[in-house]
Amino acid sequence: MNRSPIYLTEADVARLVTVDDAITVLEQAFGAWHTDGTTNLPRQRAPLATGNFNLMGASYGPRGVYGLKAYFGGKAGARYHALIYGADSGILLAMIEADLFGQLRTGAASGLATKLLANSGARTLAIIGAGKQARAQALAVCAVRPITQVRVFCRSDERRTEFARMLEAELKIETRPALTAAACVGGAEIVVTITKSAEPVCRSEWLADGVHINAAGANSADRREVDPATVLRAAVRATDDREQAREEAAEFRDLVGAGRLSWDDVAELGSLVTGKVPGRTSPSAVTLFKSLGIGLEDVAFADLIHRRALEAGVGRNI
Repeated sequence: MNRSPIYLTEADVARLVTVDDAITVLEQAFGAWHTDGTTNLPRQRAPLATGNFNLMGASYGPRGVYGLKAYFGGKAGARYHALIYGADSGILLAMIEADLFGQLRTGAASGLATKLLANSGARTLAIIGAGKQARAQALAVCAVRPITQVRVFCRSDERRTEFARMLEAELKIETRPALTAAACVGGAEIVVTITKSAEPVCRSEWLADGVHINAAGANSADRREVDPATVLRAAVRATDDREQAREEAAEFRDLVGAGRLSWDDVAELGSLVTGKVPGRTSPSAVTLFKSLGIGLEDVAFADLIHRRALEAGVGRNI
């Protein structure tokens, strides 16, 4: 029997899923990386007079679905929606408001990379950036490693103090604002950068041996969060999708263009999940995940949210 497609709000998403759910479903999706019926379509961007329209999509063979996420960002704010379809019928299953959705999914990608690459006993987390994406990054890392201390840095003293206080109350983990980026990441075992910076906010000379870095904020060719020395120092360099990275991962593009790095030196997250590429091989190795956010992650997460909504009787018919 065909059901009417349903519309799910931000509040519905918050009720139905957690960042832990997102990590689990992304690991399952990347386990199907490049299998029959699973294809990722790199992000497309269309500049408009009032902002930018972005579109990304994928098919997810094992779940029999395909879909897309479309979003707009401009002076009037941002709007995000995900659409999920049944592959056999081509019928729209759900339309989902996707702001919180995107925060959880972006955090989950870092959480999955941390699970695969960080030292198992890592206890200190440093976060550069305190915007709306930073919370989910912290939740995801703390879901996969026994974090006992978090440090936070951003340029606003008021914001980093407020964010540290909020995070400590939610996580029940000691969380300190740092006065500088160098002080924030110095000695940390896991580092997250979650900014829109055009210039590196994290430098190799600040980083301890054995650190795992999630560069999660910059997803366009004019943004860079880590310096070239960090990329070259990493024993494992990973990203969600190498094809999309060729367009968006400035830190890799710069070095490839200069002849100092090959795209063959960049692993895909799916190859780490499936074991086709080994992960961490030494406790002292530096590892780096360049997170871009891809359509397959969105489609897999949308599929889970749709299934949870049907089970819970949540959503309104379109």
